[in-house]
Amino acid sequence: MLILFIKMLPLILMTLAGYALSRLKWVDAPFNRQLSLVMLNVFYPCLIVSSIVRNFTLETLLRNWMMPAGTVFILVTGWLVGLATLPLLKRQTEATRRCYHFICLMNNYSFLPILMGAALWGEKAVALVIFSGLGSELCVWTLGVKALTGQKLDRAFLRNLVSVPMVALMFSFAVLAVRSACERYGCVPDAASLPGELLKTLLETCRMAGGATIPASALICGARIAMLHPGKIFSPLMAGTCALRLVVIPALCIAGLSLVPLPLDVRRVLILISVMPAAMASVTLAEAFRGDAEFSAAAILTTHVLCLVTIPVWLSLAL
Repeated sequence: MLILFIKMLPLILMTLAGYALSRLKWVDAPFNRQLSLVMLNVFYPCLIVSSIVRNFTLETLLRNWMMPAGTVFILVTGWLVGLATLPLLKRQTEATRRCYHFICLMNNYSFLPILMGAALWGEKAVALVIFSGLGSELCVWTLGVKALTGQKLDRAFLRNLVSVPMVALMFSFAVLAVRSACERYGCVPDAASLPGELLKTLLETCRMAGGATIPASALICGARIAMLHPGKIFSPLMAGTCALRLVVIPALCIAGLSLVPLPLDVRRVLILISVMPAAMASVTLAEAFRGDAEFSAAAILTTHVLCLVTIPVWLSLAL
């Protein structure tokens, strides 16, 4: 538990910084929403391009398809559990219902499992976590958008999918395909040439801008936590949300993964991802799509506190 707390410390400190800024009245709700839009349309797309283009090739995508496929299974399981339990939230506002469904779908699939995977199993586990994020990104901008907007699968929903992060995801796949074709036909530009230097500069720019994604998400979340009413945290709805996010959904995911023959390193990373708390980006996306950001912030706070107990228990039982 102490190791887990230490690995979560960067997130905690950045969240506390956002909390302090809100308490000092340096940021308010409108600023929080504007920062969310900047993060969603600038920092996050840069992170997608940087992480995919710098860490993968088209061949590694095809060879290790089990990781993103496994993550899609984990997130779809959460989405289905949220959909099945939505009728129990009839007395809640539509904004709260949408954010509840999103939290059931989306967990902290990148930053926290990267830190824990590195501590437990080394560099290979980190690469697998990063690679599994491809499936998570696809789910965020399809099922996640549907959950947050409450839209049906119609033309309006399809227009919503043409977001900057989704464009960044498709652009990254296109870059990998072009690079693979250039390598196959021997037309890769020299690293010291003008095109090569330009590509390196663009990727470095994306890396720098993308690096702001996690700190910005934590600041946004901390500022929202400072605005919370205690009733949002200590409520039957929050207790049920935590039970689903940290117990029921992980149990279903681990049971499903146990039925599929997987290499040991792949299985343990997928199990690690399946037991994560609510995604820090839940508040950012709730702000951007006008959901219940306070409910999302409360869910992040409570699930991250409780996961200090649930994650070690799940890992000891499942590995």
